[in-house]
Amino acid sequence: MRVLVAGSDSFAGAARRLAGWCGALALALPLACMAAGPAKKGSPPPELERETLTSGPIAAEMKERVYVADIAISHISDGRVRVFDARGGKFLGMISTAYAGNFTVSDKRDEVYVATSHLARSTRGERTDVLEVYDTQSLAFKYEVVLPPKRAQALNYRGLVRASGNGRLVLVQNATPATSITVVDLAGRKVLNEIATPGCWGILPAAGHGTRLSMLCGDGTVATLTLDDAGQVTDRQVSRKLFDPDNDAWFHHAEQVGDRYWFVSFQGQLTELDLGGPSAQVKSQRWLVDDAQKRQGWRPGGYQNFAVDPAARWLVLGMHDKGSEGSHKRPARQLWAFDLGTGKRVATAAGHGTVSLTFSRSGQRLNAIDGETGTLRTWQFNAGALKPMAVVAPAGEAPLHLESHD
Repeated sequence: MRVLVAGSDSFAGAARRLAGWCGALALALPLACMAAGPAKKGSPPPELERETLTSGPIAAEMKERVYVADIAISHISDGRVRVFDARGGKFLGMISTAYAGNFTVSDKRDEVYVATSHLARSTRGERTDVLEVYDTQSLAFKYEVVLPPKRAQALNYRGLVRASGNGRLVLVQNATPATSITVVDLAGRKVLNEIATPGCWGILPAAGHGTRLSMLCGDGTVATLTLDDAGQVTDRQVSRKLFDPDNDAWFHHAEQVGDRYWFVSFQGQLTELDLGGPSAQVKSQRWLVDDAQKRQGWRPGGYQNFAVDPAARWLVLGMHDKGSEGSHKRPARQLWAFDLGTGKRVATAAGHGTVSLTFSRSGQRLNAIDGETGTLRTWQFNAGALKPMAVVAPAGEAPLHLESHD
């Protein structure tokens, strides 16, 4: 056995080798490194200050806001709604929407309603469906109402949770896969009723009647339900066939101004309905594409793929060329702006991959989501002309649904 003696060449060589090893393995072999030589003297760094998580109200001047729903598809149990300053793009806060949650904003813009699901062990365990109520100024949780565990766990769409016209009820779309609607009383913080809606989907509340809603049905009709204050159905009527679901279906997304609703078909036909009465009535119908554009395959595409301004003067629509059966979710190659009074196209703009659009309540701003990059864009809108205001890239992992606060 060889013995290393201090001061010998063999000992010195071994010490140098040990010091070299310690330079590479300091984290793995701290004791060996200490043996190789004393550590350099010096005062320890100061302790880091403890951080305290706080929350507070959004600054009063931040009135121009956009809510962006992100289903977070790669970790779908952790969805969220992000809130941005529409003018400057600043991130203002976030609301959790858990597993495939959908949301809506009250007409007074004082509350956000989130219909969502929670599993007891995050990704497994007992399921609990809830309607969660949040304050829009602080984004703080206020209260919840437990729902029947059957709400539609679906991509973010406006029509899956809506407040009634009088603001007293929240209506939640269910799918088991049988379709129904849960009626929630906000004042009593309780479920009033579950209404079977076989073959029909989505919630289209009337504005002029506080407890009336309509739905698109798979046979091309529109069903209208009138409720009493207890959430019970007092009248149910079905329109004549309004669209051909096999040859030219309507997108489910609709734009509302009062009791007026607009729908766009897969091939580019625009239909305006009056949903204020006990049965849906067609007010107008026209094509948004001419014969030459049809031959080029110009078609609407996206999710929340068109927007009507609050004065019902302008419509902006995401369009793509070379469209065909199945291309109805394709991001926009161009944005087309129409004058609803004349039906004429007044402007076109770059599409920016847009899949979702919404106007501000003033009609002076247009907000858009790029379905390819997740980018949020806001433009100043003036008679079809778009002037850039803010760009947030990205605004989420899989954002689809937009709502404007102001």
